[in-house]
Amino acid sequence: MPRRKHVKAAPTKFHREPQATLPTGRVIERGDILKVVGEHGLRFKFDSLVTNTETGAQWIDCFEIYKLRTGVLRAFTLDRIKPMPKTRRRRRANRTADS
Repeated sequence: MPRRKHVKAAPTKFHREPQATLPTGRVIERGDILKVVGEHGLRFKFDSLVTNTETGAQWIDCFEIYKLRTGVLRAFTLDRIKPMPKTRRRRRANRTADS
Protein backbone atom coordinates (compact mmCIF):
# COMPACT_ATOMS: atom_id res chain seq x y z
CA MET A 1 0.00 0.00 0.00
CA PRO A 2 1.28 3.49 -0.76
CA ARG A 3 2.07 5.80 2.11
CA ARG A 4 -0.33 8.56 2.95
CA LYS A 5 0.87 12.12 2.63
CA HIS A 6 0.94 14.22 5.78
CA VAL A 7 -1.35 17.19 5.45
CA LYS A 8 -0.79 20.23 7.63
CA ALA A 9 -3.80 21.58 9.46
CA ALA A 10 -5.22 24.80 8.09
CA PRO A 11 -4.52 27.87 10.23
CA THR A 12 -7.43 28.81 12.45
CA LYS A 13 -8.48 32.00 14.19
CA PHE A 14 -9.17 30.16 17.45
CA HIS A 15 -6.47 29.76 20.11
CA ARG A 16 -6.95 27.04 22.77
CA GLU A 17 -5.33 26.86 26.20
CA PRO A 18 -5.58 23.90 28.63
CA GLN A 19 -6.09 26.15 31.66
CA ALA A 20 -8.01 29.32 32.47
CA THR A 21 -8.12 31.96 35.18
CA LEU A 22 -11.66 32.81 36.28
CA PRO A 23 -12.71 36.38 37.16
CA THR A 24 -12.56 35.31 40.84
CA GLY A 25 -8.83 34.60 40.42
CA ARG A 26 -9.09 30.81 40.64
CA VAL A 27 -7.16 28.78 38.05
CA ILE A 28 -8.89 25.78 36.50
CA GLU A 29 -7.13 23.09 34.48
CA ARG A 30 -8.23 20.49 31.95
CA GLY A 31 -10.36 17.85 33.67
CA ASP A 32 -11.59 20.00 36.58
CA ILE A 33 -15.27 19.66 37.45
CA LEU A 34 -17.41 22.82 37.17
CA LYS A 35 -20.94 24.01 37.66
CA VAL A 36 -22.52 26.64 35.43
CA VAL A 37 -24.88 29.33 36.71
CA GLY A 38 -28.26 28.85 35.04
CA GLU A 39 -27.77 25.13 34.23
CA HIS A 40 -29.72 23.42 37.00
CA GLY A 41 -28.34 20.10 38.24
CA LEU A 42 -25.62 19.63 35.63
CA ARG A 43 -21.89 19.30 36.11
CA PHE A 44 -19.25 19.86 33.46
CA LYS A 45 -15.64 18.81 32.86
CA PHE A 46 -13.39 21.68 31.72
CA ASP A 47 -11.62 21.11 28.39
CA SER A 48 -10.07 24.37 27.20
CA LEU A 49 -10.20 28.16 27.14
CA VAL A 50 -10.85 29.35 23.59
CA THR A 51 -9.96 32.82 22.32
CA ASN A 52 -11.02 34.22 18.96
CA THR A 53 -7.86 36.02 17.81
CA GLU A 54 -9.78 38.31 15.43
CA THR A 55 -12.41 39.62 17.85
CA GLY A 56 -10.85 38.87 21.26
CA ALA A 57 -13.94 36.99 22.47
CA GLN A 58 -13.29 34.26 25.07
CA TRP A 59 -15.28 31.25 26.22
CA ILE A 60 -14.62 27.85 27.70
CA ASP A 61 -15.39 24.46 26.19
CA CYS A 62 -16.76 21.85 28.60
CA PHE A 63 -18.12 18.33 28.39
CA GLU A 64 -21.39 17.51 30.15
CA ILE A 65 -21.09 14.82 32.81
CA TYR A 66 -24.07 12.51 32.90
CA LYS A 67 -24.03 9.39 35.08
CA LEU A 68 -20.23 9.59 35.42
CA ARG A 69 -19.74 9.66 31.63
CA THR A 70 -18.71 12.59 29.50
CA GLY A 71 -21.27 13.74 26.99
CA VAL A 72 -21.94 16.71 24.76
CA LEU A 73 -19.38 19.49 24.26
CA ARG A 74 -20.79 22.86 25.33
CA ALA A 75 -19.39 26.39 25.50
CA PHE A 76 -19.95 29.02 28.20
CA THR A 77 -18.68 32.50 28.99
CA LEU A 78 -16.25 32.85 31.88
CA ASP A 79 -18.63 34.84 34.11
CA ARG A 80 -21.08 31.89 34.36
CA ILE A 81 -18.52 29.40 35.72
CA LYS A 82 -18.55 28.24 39.35
CA PRO A 83 -15.74 25.78 40.15
CA MET A 84 -16.52 22.95 42.52
CA PRO A 85 -14.12 22.46 45.42
CA LYS A 86 -11.50 19.80 44.85
CA THR A 87 -11.96 16.76 47.02
CA ARG A 88 -9.22 16.10 49.51
CA ARG A 89 -8.01 12.71 50.57
CA ARG A 90 -8.93 11.76 54.08
CA ARG A 91 -6.07 10.83 56.30
CA ARG A 92 -6.38 7.45 57.81
CA ALA A 93 -6.30 7.46 61.60
CA ASN A 94 -3.50 5.44 63.14
CA ARG A 95 -5.13 2.75 65.20
CA THR A 96 -3.13 0.83 67.71
CA ALA A 97 -4.08 -2.50 69.16
CA ASP A 98 -4.70 -2.10 72.89
CA SER A 99 -4.91 -5.78 73.62
